[in-house]
Amino acid sequence: MRDSNKNQSHSWLKGASKASEDVEVYYDVWAKKYNEDLKNWQYHAPVEAAKLLKNFIPESAKILDAGCGTGLTGIALREFGYTDIVGIDISRKSIILAEETGAYSSLQQHDLQKQPFPFNIDAFDAVSCIGVLTYIEDLRSLFQEFGRIVRPGGYIVFTHREDLVKSFNYPKLLKELEHKNYWKNLLTSKPKPYLPKNKDFTDEIKVVYYIFQIPEEK
Repeated sequence: MRDSNKNQSHSWLKGASKASEDVEVYYDVWAKKYNEDLKNWQYHAPVEAAKLLKNFIPESAKILDAGCGTGLTGIALREFGYTDIVGIDISRKSIILAEETGAYSSLQQHDLQKQPFPFNIDAFDAVSCIGVLTYIEDLRSLFQEFGRIVRPGGYIVFTHREDLVKSFNYPKLLKELEHKNYWKNLLTSKPKPYLPKNKDFTDEIKVVYYIFQIPEEK
């Protein structure tokens, strides 16, 4: 997985590995060109997610950007008035670039597949996890960790690819967690464009946005 030519072609994106070492290498190699490529592919998920979250939490909220990458979600949240944003990501080189945006109150390298995260219980008003779940093997554990660090009444906003939602019976897991009063579904969007100008995605692979609320009493 350390073939730089393979990384530069981005052919791995559609069927991305869930091995943490692979993901770290991919994004370390890609970091410098990431923002340019995503702009060319008309990637708007960070802005769309920030806009949705704005309907639920005040600008004073403390938000974790889980899988912050080079900082596109942090930038979007800043543009919507949020100032207390913490970022974590597996890619050290991406974090360096995220730091340069000035969008974050703090940043650190961390693999989202390793729980617990380095945060206390109820540390955040919200978690934003955009364009990340493709690389996560155990989504149940990740969602449970989000619930640990988000305060009662707080929010979790995330995205997932429509094709993976269908193939892995993703709605069953979400409904199971809701049935157990782990969280409440506030929004499941219709599939929307994801990377329409990427030749491997075009209009065939779309993205779904979700917002869940943690119960007032956990």
